[in-house]
Amino acid sequence: MRRRIKPSGAVRVNMYAVVSKAVEEGIDWGYMHAHKHTDTPTEHELKEHIMNDVMNAMCEVLDFDFGGTDE
Repeated sequence: MRRRIKPSGAVRVNMYAVVSKAVEEGIDWGYMHAHKHTDTPTEHELKEHIMNDVMNAMCEVLDFDFGGTDE
């Protein structure tokens, strides 16, 4: 059985590192997805895939509060 250890001080998340890693992963995924069906995606396709995958990666680590109700 694992023993739980109570931290003696506050634990802080390095948000810069978390967001930076999500952006980097999103760029990698977007680049890969843009090249999935073609070796020469247009600039627009490349940007669109990278943007979508960066935002998806961000949504994995952040909760955006748009002021609405949670349903």
